[in-house]
Amino acid sequence: MKNTVILICAVLCSLQCMATSLVLLQTDGSQQLQDIAKIGKWVFTEENLQLIDKDGNVLAIEAIAEVKKITFSIYTSETTTENVAINSIVVYPNPTQDILHITGVTPQTLRVFDLQGRLLIIDNSTQVNVSHLNTGTYLLQVGTQVIRFIKQ
Repeated sequence: MKNTVILICAVLCSLQCMATSLVLLQTDGSQQLQDIAKIGKWVFTEENLQLIDKDGNVLAIEAIAEVKKITFSIYTSETTTENVAINSIVVYPNPTQDILHITGVTPQTLRVFDLQGRLLIIDNSTQVNVSHLNTGTYLLQVGTQVIRFIKQ
């Protein structure tokens, strides 16, 4: 897990080509807003997500354990975080042992990725059976939103 994972960046960036901002919703409810045009690459390490600009400068370092959800928006960096609309998608239970339930969306394509960026599950419903996955942290893509969950 110590290897840097750039494949997830490609997956996340391809989710919303029209987006202008990346919104990191923290577990404490705060939000970090980043201008997508300034991000050169995403680097996932064992404990952190680093956003690096095109010149190699670090824009932000976020502890993966503190990131609850990653979303893309069409808001500019001048928009205050209070004006950023975060859909009320709820994923529970988190952590989970078998079935992950998703509320706040109509049935749609759900994708589960491991932290190496491998697509593990595709499902078209509002719940996903993750009982066969190993214990660990995973990413759930719901539309343009990416939500971190833990499999126990």
